[in-house]
Amino acid sequence: MRRRTFVSASSLSAVGLVAPAAVSAQVTAPSRTTGDRDVPRHPQDAWYDTLVGKHRLFLDATTSDEAGEALGYAWNFLRASQTGYNLKDADQAVIVCLRHDATQFAFSNDIWARYDVLKKEKYRHPDSGKKVKGGNIYRPGSTSPESLPEGFTWDGLAKRGVHFAICGVATRGLASMIAGKGASREAVEQVMDELVAALPANAHLMASGILATQRAAEYGYTVVKA
Repeated sequence: MRRRTFVSASSLSAVGLVAPAAVSAQVTAPSRTTGDRDVPRHPQDAWYDTLVGKHRLFLDATTSDEAGEALGYAWNFLRASQTGYNLKDADQAVIVCLRHDATQFAFSNDIWARYDVLKKEKYRHPDSGKKVKGGNIYRPGSTSPESLPEGFTWDGLAKRGVHFAICGVATRGLASMIAGKGASREAVEQVMDELVAALPANAHLMASGILATQRAAEYGYTVVKA
């Protein structure tokens, strides 16, 4: 599904989430020099530098299949860093970006059970390759299909220090679909608040996923398409 509306400031009532670019246009000094140009810094992107790991990886997922791939890549990156380099999770700065048609897999199974648009979502199970629907296996709480083991959920990765950049454009598009055609602004905002509150730990609602991806490169992350 295509989503083209933008995130507003009033949708950010959930604690700990980064405000989108629409909230503030000021630039935070100083800029960082990259090559022959100065790259401006914006307050809504400051969290990229708060991850303490020295090795920076940004995994970009735009489809349901890529959501599963990104989860596997993040897990393998952490695991191989341990076994191959004797590093700890804290030595890694890992961000998974869920945007476009991967965005809905960020939300909890309470949300998936509440709204038909998500209940009817069909996607390929990464283990069986078969199409499934009715729940989000990448978050705890799905029974049919069953959620993946905790270590292979966003929640399990969050406990290991992985962060998430969530597309605000896609989130608002989903909120508008849930609220229904002709819904008032207030109704859409109410759904937005529900969605934002249902994100995993370490989630940052960004103005858009493509902006999040571009900013990651400016902050020194290696960007990998899932």
